[in-house]
Amino acid sequence: MADALKDIMLKITDENPATRGQKLWVMFALAMFLVASLNWYAMVREPKVVDIEDLIEHTNTVVIVEGKVISWIEDRYGNGEDRVDLVLEDETGVIQVRWFSTGTIPPIGTNVTVMGDVVDYNGRFFLQSTGSGAMWWEASDLPVLERVSLSDLAVAPTDYIDQIVTVTGFIGESISPDAIYTSAYLTDHPGNAAHQMQLLIQSATGRWIESDSKVEISGILTYQETSLRWALLTQGPNILIDNSYQPPVNRLDWSMESTWSYDSGSMVNIAGTLIIEGGEWTLFGPSGNSVCVIPTQADTTASLNGSYNGTVFDALGRLMWSDDRNTWCIDANEGGGENLVNPMSALTMQALLSADPASMLVTPDKTYTINTYMKYAFEPLDTEGYFVDTQTYTFGQTTIAMTFPGARTEWIEAGQGIVANVTVAWDDSDMRMRLMVSSYNLTGSPPSPSTLLWDDGATQWGYSKNQFVLLDGKAVQRDDGWYLERPGSEQSVKLNVQLNAIGTDSLHENQSLTWTGRLREIEHPTQLAIVFSLDEADALDTDGDRLGNSLEDATGYNPYAADSDGDGVDDRQELIDSQEAANA
Repeated sequence: MADALKDIMLKITDENPATRGQKLWVMFALAMFLVASLNWYAMVREPKVVDIEDLIEHTNTVVIVEGKVISWIEDRYGNGEDRVDLVLEDETGVIQVRWFSTGTIPPIGTNVTVMGDVVDYNGRFFLQSTGSGAMWWEASDLPVLERVSLSDLAVAPTDYIDQIVTVTGFIGESISPDAIYTSAYLTDHPGNAAHQMQLLIQSATGRWIESDSKVEISGILTYQETSLRWALLTQGPNILIDNSYQPPVNRLDWSMESTWSYDSGSMVNIAGTLIIEGGEWTLFGPSGNSVCVIPTQADTTASLNGSYNGTVFDALGRLMWSDDRNTWCIDANEGGGENLVNPMSALTMQALLSADPASMLVTPDKTYTINTYMKYAFEPLDTEGYFVDTQTYTFGQTTIAMTFPGARTEWIEAGQGIVANVTVAWDDSDMRMRLMVSSYNLTGSPPSPSTLLWDDGATQWGYSKNQFVLLDGKAVQRDDGWYLERPGSEQSVKLNVQLNAIGTDSLHENQSLTWTGRLREIEHPTQLAIVFSLDEADALDTDGDRLGNSLEDATGYNPYAADSDGDGVDDRQELIDSQEAANA
């Protein structure tokens, strides 16, 4: 057979003019035969339609899956890749589809047909599809949307399971154009709302959405088992903004710098004294704290004559974090300044970890910038702790485990604001996701020390361990050092006083004072017991005049002014002078 076929090919390729016409007919016949053979092969090899539960039996095979789109996210890792990750559901299960070289993305709830290769990656199955024609649907496959209110969802959420609903409300935080995954809240009224629900936004919106904007959102209602609550899952590009309602611009308070992070990404304004040096604009508050300003080109041009420098300036712009200056900035360019980021919150990070933790471990080198708070006081030698999404404890506070790169020389207080660059890792010992901190900057100030009461007892005091606290008592010196005693009681705590402490000097001797210090638990030197101590302790002196607040109250001075009567002599010296005059 091979020899005969060889003879035919030799005759076809023969250059004899006498047989050239016959050869052309033979070549045409062969071409038709080859086309028919390829068509037959294509029909035989046409991918078969497979149920999702049976995909495990078709590894490395091209198949067709029919199902409903229940979620999708575009460019998951924010690297500009033409890729959409979809979750497809049929009556037998769900599968993730990784669609490359994409086309039009179907709305959530659309019944689609997808052709792709079944991939098994370390026991994780997904469908890999390439090309705009790998996914198709008809007009009749599009979802039917039902308009509901938040109160409808609150009364009977189970009535809307697996349905596509459209809700109008007010979004609880600003959403940046390139935020790939965002966790926010949708309320039925800006400010004080009767109802609110969690809103999970997948894929970048492509535009800023201001906090408290009135929006129309179509999505699917899902129950979040990790947080035991209902959430509305939607796609960023599908959020519609009602421009007839203009959300208010929040004015930042210089005295509340620790809360600025709640306005991250939002349009804000703040007034202060503007200083321009070396082309950098800095706005200073009344207490010396500052924020950088990123001016517009028009502002820069108008400032060339020097009239802006040293003047009171009201800055209006978007609150962003500057990687260059490691501080908050007011960007008058709608957040478009260079090296500015809008850090995600701890709540957003937890939502991202809950949504698809395996995919985050696939890219262990990807860095995220997170705006968060310390949950507990962090000792200088500590390397493992927790981030939270609120400065002080609240019910439902979001907590994420983290690891610092190494020891430090200073404490980081509980509730201290922090902006950190982190990567995501898997902790084998604790069987959890952990944020690995590569760099960080502290922001704002930690909460004021909490007040302890002697009647609260050791259990309640334990919640303030390692934190700065306030405690009323009388300092008494014993053989082994100073103790703070409760008057008329045997209760006491060890005092490890500061160098040059005022609470133990002659002016404050035998006085009942409010003391401040770091509450520590230590072993009793002679008994098998754990006792409390106050480290770095001293009498509370708010105005820094070296008179304790309690003593100033008792003697008629103002504990919030170093010179109560404004005569140029501080309160401590006046008290010393008055005592010397009385003893003369």
